[in-house]
Amino acid sequence: MLAEKHYRPLLHFTPAFGWLNDPNGLVYKDGEYHLFYQYYPCDSVWGPMHWGHAVSTDLLSWTHLPIALAPDTLGMCFSGTATVDYGDKSGLFNGKDGLLAYYTIAAEKRPDDVDFPQSQGLAYSHDNGRHWTKYSGNPVIANPGLQDFRDPKVFWHSPSQHWIMVVTTGQQVSIYRSTDAKNWQFSSSFGDGHGAHDERAWECPDLFEIKIEGSTESRWILIVGVQREAYAGGSGTQYFVGQFDGERFIDDHTPETVLWLDHGRDFYATQTWADIPQSDGRRIALAWMSCWPYANHTPTQSWRSAMSMPQELTLKPTNEGLRLHHAFIRELDAAHATTQSLADKTYTASASLLKTEWEAAARLTLNVTLDDNSSVSLTPLQGTQLILTNQNGALTLRCQRFSARGDETYEQQFPHDYTVELGANRKISLDLLLDRSSVELLLDDGRYAVTNLAFPEQGPSHLFSAEVTSGAVTVNNAHWHTLALPQT
Repeated sequence: MLAEKHYRPLLHFTPAFGWLNDPNGLVYKDGEYHLFYQYYPCDSVWGPMHWGHAVSTDLLSWTHLPIALAPDTLGMCFSGTATVDYGDKSGLFNGKDGLLAYYTIAAEKRPDDVDFPQSQGLAYSHDNGRHWTKYSGNPVIANPGLQDFRDPKVFWHSPSQHWIMVVTTGQQVSIYRSTDAKNWQFSSSFGDGHGAHDERAWECPDLFEIKIEGSTESRWILIVGVQREAYAGGSGTQYFVGQFDGERFIDDHTPETVLWLDHGRDFYATQTWADIPQSDGRRIALAWMSCWPYANHTPTQSWRSAMSMPQELTLKPTNEGLRLHHAFIRELDAAHATTQSLADKTYTASASLLKTEWEAAARLTLNVTLDDNSSVSLTPLQGTQLILTNQNGALTLRCQRFSARGDETYEQQFPHDYTVELGANRKISLDLLLDRSSVELLLDDGRYAVTNLAFPEQGPSHLFSAEVTSGAVTVNNAHWHTLALPQT
């Protein structure tokens, strides 16, 4: 087996040791991006949940800080959110600004409990997240009699002058309101009969307003996680486009419409950063780069799991309606160490577009047009293949992943072979980011995102290859970059 040090990503966030899953409490304050996350420091498999903590000024280089929240007599600290309390609306900061964190208190199971009894807790920090105090009145929302009641997302809604909490309640989300961040009233629910569902509860909601590109209008985006039956099987993230008036969310689409934020197998529990300054204006998303059916079995030992590359989200009109589009954060450009440009050219079957070795991290950007009944195959690293095909005027992307590790659960769940439908044939852009154990692909100006883990059995150097397997393809504006952490 390849040594686990060769799997630790160069550019993606990982814990120094122990287990990581959902991103929590993504918030920007005083020049720092805060990343809190579900963390178990005592083992590299899921265990009693803490909140790990790290900060960054560029979303690429991270400084690990002490654990922010740890289990107590009330229970473990499940997923949640953080937000800046500007003007001390909570009354917890002596008239100054401070950080609020909301988390799910997961109490100890009783013999007849199916899941950990859940309620919502509050903690606050006077010093930019370096120290936290749990609110003495926890829980701020007791469990209303539900098996699943978790993952609060909280923000200040200026038009209604209320704090808003979105929390999952089984197969839907519930919305609560508060004027003081401590006392909450139920407002409405959304989700019954809308979008994708499986036998498990929705998880990790996010709700935010975003401008429509090229317009003065905006929409609200509701993000929720589907645990086991997402687009590519296993865990995944869906979203809804609609309206929010401070009390209820109304879907712009018909209930049966399903919109996937990512079409890969390893993009879950997605959250976006709160309180990014208006002068920046970006909506930046981050996901846990794993999938529950095999998350505890990936081939690392001292640490396990990574976050995705942060992505800038934009909302754009398409022929099918408004759709979110992705772009890797602009800070990633500073990580380009060397660049090789490919000639604009038409390639025919069996021709090689590119064959090159890479080790730490790399990025390929290009535009490609496929003739009728043509196909191009990309092998980013051993055990992973991406095949873009134009068949009878329709574009598809086939994603294949192979493995031979000897772990039964991993062998059954990790390999895959699925296809993403991309619509009518056209010139299409690709932005492919490779790190030591991940393959992230943005297609068609980021309209389609595909995130997959990859654990090659050979290394540390990897061979990237791209070749035309049938017909002819035209490539232009193609660049291959090797990447290194930027100097700070």
